Amino acid sequence: MENNYQIRSVPRMFEEVTRSIINYIQEEELTHGAKLPPERTLSELLGVSRSSIREGIRILELLNYLESRQGGGTFVSIPSPFIIPYRLIKQSADYGTLKKYFEIALLNAEKIIFLTMNDSSSIQLNTSNKSFWMEFSDWINLLGKQLENEYYLALWNTAFSVVNENNFFDSINVPSDINDLKIAYYKKDKQLIAEFFMTLIK
Repeated sequence: MENNYQIRSVPRMFEEVTRSIINYIQEEELTHGAKLPPERTLSELLGVSRSSIREGIRILELLNYLESRQGGGTFVSIPSPFIIPYRLIKQSADYGTLKKYFEIALLNAEKIIFLTMNDSSSIQLNTSNKSFWMEFSDWINLLGKQLENEYYLALWNTAFSVVNENNFFDSINVPSDINDLKIAYYKKDKQLIAEFFMTLIK
C-alpha cells in the first residue's frame, strides 16, 4: 500500500514565473541594461497574471537579475555569482557560467590543499567505486574541516554543487588519478599539485 507521507516537490508559481522571465531574457538576448517590456506585456507573453509577474520581478530584483528604476521601468542587471541564483530558483546554467563556477571551486580546493599540506600526517587512498570528482570532493571536505576559515570549504561546496547538478564534470578530462594527488599531498609535492590545477583551468 502506497503511503502519502512523503512530501512531493511541486514547482511554486514564483519559481515558474522567475524561470520564465529569465528564459525570456535569454531567448530575446537581452543584455545588461536592456529594458524589459511592461508588466502587462510580460503577463500576456508568459500567460500568467500581472501579480505573478510582479512577484517574479521582485524576486529577480533581490537576486540582482533585474533593476527597477522609479518611473523608468525594469532593466536587466548582473546577478552576484555568490548568491548562486541558479540554485535558488532551480534555473539551469549555460556552459560559460558553469565554467566560472568550476574555476571558483578549483581555486578554493587548491587553497584548502595548500593551507593544510604542512599539517598532513597520513592519507587514505581511494578504494571505492566513486567517480574522481565525488572522491575529490570528499577529500576536500575532509581537509577543509581542519581550517579555521570555513568560507573556503563553503565556497567549494556551493560551487561544486552547482557544477555537479548540471553535469559539467562529464565534459572534464581529469589529468590525474585521485590517489596520485593524495600521495603528492602526503609528500608535500606542491609543484605536482599546482600543475594539476593549472591543467584543469586551461
